[in-house]
Amino acid sequence: MVASGVLVAACTPSEGPKSIPLPTSADTTTTSTTIPESTSTTIPESTTTTTTTIVPAKYEATIRRTTDGVPHISGADLESVSYGQGWASAEDHGCSLIDQVLKVYGIRAANLGPGDDGENIESDFAWRAIDIAGVATADFDEAPATVVDRFEAFTSGWNTFLAGAGDDGLAEWCRAADWIRPVQPVEVYVYARSLALLASGARMAPFIPSATPPEPVPAVPAEAPAGFAPAGANPTNGEDPNTPDVEALEVLAALDLAPTDGGSNAWAVGRERTEGGRGGLLVANPHFPWEGELRFAEVHLTVPGEVDVYGAQLLGVPGVGIGFTENVAWGHTVSAGKRMTAYSLTLDPASSTSYLVDGESRPMTSTDFAVEILRPDGTVDTEERTLWRSEYGPIIDFPGVGWTATTALTYRDANIDNNEFIEQFSALTEVDSLVDLIQLNEQYQGMPLYNTVATGDDGAVWYADTSATPNLSDEAEQAFLAQLFLDPTTRAAWDGGIALLDGSNSLFAWQEVEGARDPGLVPYESTPRVVRADYVFNANDSFWVPSGEFTLDGDYSILQGQQGTPLTMRTRQNVAVLDAANTMGLSGDDALFSGEELRDAVFDNSSQNALLLRRSVVDACTLTPVVQVPDLFDDDGEIVLPAEAVDLTEACQALAGWDDRFDLDRSGAVLWRETISRFSDHDQKAMGALFGDPFDPIRPTETPSVLNPDHGPVLAALARAVQTLAHAGFGIDTTLGAAQFTDRGQSRIPLHGGLNSDGVTNIVSWSTNSSSTEPVPSRSAPDVPDSALRGEGYPVNSGTSFVMTVDLSGDEVRAWALLTYGQTGDRESPDFDVQTVRFSDKAWRTVAFTDEQIVTDPELTEQHVSGD
Repeated sequence: MVASGVLVAACTPSEGPKSIPLPTSADTTTTSTTIPESTSTTIPESTTTTTTTIVPAKYEATIRRTTDGVPHISGADLESVSYGQGWASAEDHGCSLIDQVLKVYGIRAANLGPGDDGENIESDFAWRAIDIAGVATADFDEAPATVVDRFEAFTSGWNTFLAGAGDDGLAEWCRAADWIRPVQPVEVYVYARSLALLASGARMAPFIPSATPPEPVPAVPAEAPAGFAPAGANPTNGEDPNTPDVEALEVLAALDLAPTDGGSNAWAVGRERTEGGRGGLLVANPHFPWEGELRFAEVHLTVPGEVDVYGAQLLGVPGVGIGFTENVAWGHTVSAGKRMTAYSLTLDPASSTSYLVDGESRPMTSTDFAVEILRPDGTVDTEERTLWRSEYGPIIDFPGVGWTATTALTYRDANIDNNEFIEQFSALTEVDSLVDLIQLNEQYQGMPLYNTVATGDDGAVWYADTSATPNLSDEAEQAFLAQLFLDPTTRAAWDGGIALLDGSNSLFAWQEVEGARDPGLVPYESTPRVVRADYVFNANDSFWVPSGEFTLDGDYSILQGQQGTPLTMRTRQNVAVLDAANTMGLSGDDALFSGEELRDAVFDNSSQNALLLRRSVVDACTLTPVVQVPDLFDDDGEIVLPAEAVDLTEACQALAGWDDRFDLDRSGAVLWRETISRFSDHDQKAMGALFGDPFDPIRPTETPSVLNPDHGPVLAALARAVQTLAHAGFGIDTTLGAAQFTDRGQSRIPLHGGLNSDGVTNIVSWSTNSSSTEPVPSRSAPDVPDSALRGEGYPVNSGTSFVMTVDLSGDEVRAWALLTYGQTGDRESPDFDVQTVRFSDKAWRTVAFTDEQIVTDPELTEQHVSGD
């Protein structure tokens, strides 16, 4: 049955939240008074005429929702479609955008209170100092009319829906909140621009508010090395509390400042590997949080005869970020390159707020910020702080490192001025071919932090990492590589995701070259890119291995990504799935993929490290069925797992009967995870405790591959796994579905898939990567160190999010998709968990792309919306 309703909110507004003024009517009523001509001195009777003129609404859109609530939005122009997208976005996530606007403008504490442990106050100071609001507002004033018009239309649709929805139209967490209000187009634009900072300024935000000049301490002699001194070089021998020490290095190495939970897979299979030998296939599979602002919304946008694009976009932003048209399909993954550089500043001995560059003193600049704070009793007070900047950017305060009497830290952001990002993604809506897509990237160079993997109906495939990358001179790169080898602090920062440069030496300044999007960046022509006809992919490793068939070698910046480095097990499993040798058998007997075969491969759930090592581990524990382990202590010195002789017989049998898959009904998957999690990321990439053969850069997707002949470490890990399962109350033969789950609404839904360390392509995990103030489910503390297992099992709130397979190899485009956490953020909605259940069942939804597919959808609803 088709439900059809006409909602013209701008003409017949209902009463909305008090803080949102209702939109004015699109109808205009004109009253005129006519006085007859007369020569009499008497004032004649006047005649009054009232004329009502119906003025067409500025925006008119049709929103048709199909199975799972997916909105298909059409209109006469892109502005009307954007209006409809804003309306639908507010209907699905009515408070998320406003919450983020408060964040990026630094006014959360004034509206929401100080937050737990003052987190809103700290956030406000950080975003005020980053000043994306100031930078983006200035850019919005100069933005192309096409961009401004779309943001105005999107914002109008959002506001109009909220005005008419009232409290009943909002999710429970923000219903009747005083901070719910209309947003302005520039505010939506500012928030969109902040998304470009996910791998740069947003990662630095926690370290900005506490950066204050230190108390005076004796100065380091002028002849001391610039920047951080290597171990043992500091004359205070580590006793000065303002001086970094070995513990500080450990803190730096553990920072993990890559964009948290921003992983993904993207596959493009070309005509040489598709059935029929024509067209291409694409899989887009971002691994993003299932809660908070980094959720996707699925959408279909149509202007008849001009635009027809389907895909997904992050909440609160117009357009499509990952998607397809009739002729081209594309996906993105987070790049392994660096979107910023940190600088150690050698301070002027005469002033802790001045620093030396080539021996010349340069003053920092300061800004006084005042943050208003709403208290529980309704009163508002103000906290003031002075925050500092260098010529590079804000001064930052890394934990354990800080701002000392001799050194400070700062950073420069490659995306703070990236207005081209918005223009590029706005134009992405209208791409018509793979050539168009490539030209768009070259024209705007606006990609902030993503690789692109794409294919077209001609069967070509494209991989590129055109992300914003700082441009260092060759001399600076060589000096940095030497510093990376010799200096433990530089190495620790690099391991934590930061390129730490010596800010006292102008050698490390970014180089300006012709053709770059902004001064100091690597130009498009110097970024790694390749067009093929077989396949390309990325799974967040460096650009240099975009296929199992070749490596992408060249004179690329180290900040673009390292070459010749080991790959993650997830990357290697991506290769195993797509490999021309068809080692997994997923492309059928002919080793050529159909759309259905590639789609089904997404949830194959085979584990690369299990494929390589499980049989050898079984052989090892068969030969040594009893292993002695020592006491295992927690951080408080309490014994968690006791010293004992562990019998591995049952564990050996469970692993022997497992088929290496992380599927719901598989026994052995949980046991394997608990075993392999005892090994570090380095252990899974190089010869050491786990592998007995070295990584070979000539065979990067095949090495290492052999279990260390010293079986002691892996048998000890297996014994710990047996203890851990028993401690948490699980049996050795526990199935994955009995342990791994997510809470959606009132449901506990079992989930297949694994962690990065499991070596599967389909990731499900736990994330704390959300700046949203929306209350979300939590999880208990881990039972055992180095294990993710809790008494309740493995809770999941992140991973495979919007997943889509597109087939351009036939006469008409075909596609399948899932939005694992659903289209709505309303936990009370019946649609909240329906797609999670689909995901659990591996029940792909066929995308309704053609008009015939839409109008015959069994869950079709339709509404017409309009406004100014």
